[in-house]
Amino acid sequence: MTRLRGSLIITHNRPELLAEAIAAIKPQVDVVLVIDNASNPRATVEQDVHLLYVPDQPPNISNLWNRGFDWFTRFSHQYNGHDGLDIAMLCDDAIVPEGWFAAVTEGMRETGAAAGCSSPWGTMHPAHIKTTIDRDIAGRMVGWAFVIDADKGLRADESMHWWWCDSDLDVQARLAGGMVTVGGYTVPNARYGEYTNIVPGLGEQTGRDREAFAAKWGQVPW
Repeated sequence: MTRLRGSLIITHNRPELLAEAIAAIKPQVDVVLVIDNASNPRATVEQDVHLLYVPDQPPNISNLWNRGFDWFTRFSHQYNGHDGLDIAMLCDDAIVPEGWFAAVTEGMRETGAAAGCSSPWGTMHPAHIKTTIDRDIAGRMVGWAFVIDADKGLRADESMHWWWCDSDLDVQARLAGGMVTVGGYTVPNARYGEYTNIVPGLGEQTGRDREAFAAKWGQVPW
């Protein structure tokens, strides 16, 4: 048997970029779930893409991710012929290159990692695994495009609503078997930091999330 390949995309008011993100990942996975967080008008997707509308505001990305994990757990129980589940976690402005999912999951299988991503710098190098927390900001998990081994039982910490939830999952993955970075396959993040800068309150939330991360892990990477 093979592992079920899924992708979870969180979106808000970016219909054109969402279409690009879906088109890029869809050929690489078995099932795509889009969680529309209060888009106006609501997001629309192709018939074979699953869509969940969650209007909760202000946004809590950790809660949305956990809703996605729960959805995939239910879905996988109805999907025959697989022996595990990997979920690509994507922002709606993350357009993955061809072969990205296969490269990252191959690195995860080779190293036993619980999560993985590709090099943000485009550098070609062997799969590099981290199993402890550190202050290496350049070597952290890419927060807008990564893959989770859903069988490891990782959950997003909902006390961190915005920026730091991906860094928290990075640390969780390291302690659950590792976080691996594979060479090449860089994923552009077209609108990096956009909502943090334009949506009232998200900048302050980022600060609160940083404090929550520091209290939980005893340090921050930057």
